[in-house]
Amino acid sequence: MALRIQAPSSLATGFYHRNFIFPKPKFSVKSEKPAADAEPTPEPKKPTAPGRGFDFSSSSSSPSASIIRRSPVETPAFVSKEEEAKAEEQRKNESAFLLAWLGLGGIIIVQGIVLAASGFLPEEWDKFFVKYLYPSFTSTVVLFLAGTVAYGVLKYLENEKLKDQK
Repeated sequence: MALRIQAPSSLATGFYHRNFIFPKPKFSVKSEKPAADAEPTPEPKKPTAPGRGFDFSSSSSSPSASIIRRSPVETPAFVSKEEEAKAEEQRKNESAFLLAWLGLGGIIIVQGIVLAASGFLPEEWDKFFVKYLYPSFTSTVVLFLAGTVAYGVLKYLENEKLKDQK
């Protein structure tokens, strides 16, 4: 069986209207075999025995026999209470540091927006922002970048230390 699509040639017609921009293709289907020679397709065989699917209840004597109870997972015995307290304190300190760093990033964004908009504000405001905000903006960005790099190096070294202990 072959499918042929005939679309009008855009250069031959030269008409600029809606049907030219989006032409409707013409489809024609031609069969390589005549219709009289077509063979009927055989029907698929149906299974004689019904399937059980996911029903496995008939294989065991009772449904509770297949349930295996296990003891709950506990914390490893090698972690002491002191180490747990130390890890919890470190997690709190790290969360506070990251929250402070997020605040510093927010301050940088606000300073940047104010400096970008200062040209559209009145002349007195523009002079004030250029005199006081611009120098502090540069040092704030440098502090943020240096702290971010230091935090990344510290976390990398902690990770390497943990890998060496294992």
